[in-house]
Amino acid sequence: MSILKKDHILGAGAGASAVTGGAVCAVIGGVVAGPPGIALGAVAGTALGAVAGHIASEAVDGRGDLGHFQQIFHTMPYYVSGMTWADYAPAYRYGLDSHGRLGGQPFARAEVELEQGWANASDGSRLVWNEAREAVAHAWRSLDEVESAQAHHG
Repeated sequence: MSILKKDHILGAGAGASAVTGGAVCAVIGGVVAGPPGIALGAVAGTALGAVAGHIASEAVDGRGDLGHFQQIFHTMPYYVSGMTWADYAPAYRYGLDSHGRLGGQPFARAEVELEQGWANASDGSRLVWNEAREAVAHAWRSLDEVESAQAHHG
């Protein structure tokens, strides 16, 4: 499962899986243990169905951690009019990938190295570094926030 929150259209499938799982397990529980089994089976089946639906939606979503950014890139204050997802995807990917490689230091400290590497990482993007910088920083900060939250809760 990715560490960034993603909204899935397929997430609706998790709900359908939960309902189906709940119904199937309720029937089995009713046959095996009567009315108490129906209730227990419905609860257990719903939980199992929800988990199965979420796993399926994660597996089908080939965008990786980029799904979150793909949904919002055009609403960001740094969005350059006329640019497409194909222009921004390499910037977000570069931020996510470089964070793991250069993580543990603030974005500002890594920026010189990131700027130097953008030409190789741009992968057909029409964004020059000054335009890509904020998208790269956005991805970087998102991972910093996730790591910080995990450190405080775990």
